[in-house]
Amino acid sequence: MSDTERWVYRMGGAAAVVGAVLGMVGNLIHPVTPMDDPEGVARVIAESGTWVPIHLAIVIGIALILGGLIAIHDSIRGGVAGVLARFGLFAAVAGITVGLILVTLDGVAAPQLAEEWAAAPPDQRAVALSLVTANETINFALASLFNILFAGVTFILFGLAVAFSGAYPRWLGWIVVAAGIGSIAAGSVQAFTGEPSDTTRILTIIGPTVITLWVLGMGILLLRRARTTGPSPSSAPGGG
Repeated sequence: MSDTERWVYRMGGAAAVVGAVLGMVGNLIHPVTPMDDPEGVARVIAESGTWVPIHLAIVIGIALILGGLIAIHDSIRGGVAGVLARFGLFAAVAGITVGLILVTLDGVAAPQLAEEWAAAPPDQRAVALSLVTANETINFALASLFNILFAGVTFILFGLAVAFSGAYPRWLGWIVVAAGIGSIAAGSVQAFTGEPSDTTRILTIIGPTVITLWVLGMGILLLRRARTTGPSPSSAPGGG
């Protein structure tokens, strides 16, 4: 293993671990907004004193997770597995771009609109609330795309790459493939219904939780690999 490879695994592994922890904590402490209650949503956002810092932490977490995925991609070389990892990295860049826009709108624009609604005089509250609702509608549409492209396609491709690489335990790959399929299902339901439901909330809790734990676990494996002195394992031509 070259010094460059060792540093990629070390820095990518650390990025994956820190990013996963930030993302997990951010989602766990994210205030829960009610369904089918626009005023309730605006009130929760306006009264939350931690809304912006929570979303900033999630943004940093997402960016760090990309660093981890780059290191995972570099650790899987050749054959079908290498191609899958490359496609997965392309999907990750596209998906994370959507995610950063989503979290920025939800974390920065939403509280400003909600605070304007809370401070608006009675005759202007309906208009102010409509702006909050419009922003939430855009966020929901972006969340649907994010679930399909990033949580879904990206981790299905990376999961298959891991499963076929021979460089990591196969079961690690298949677990995140299943989570990715669930995320695509959640995003598809969101896209067709256009509003949150109990089903999508459950799916968007289970899938991202599994994915976040997977990223954390892969980060630890990358850090362990950075401490090895032997050559980096590569995939078999057919992914055996």
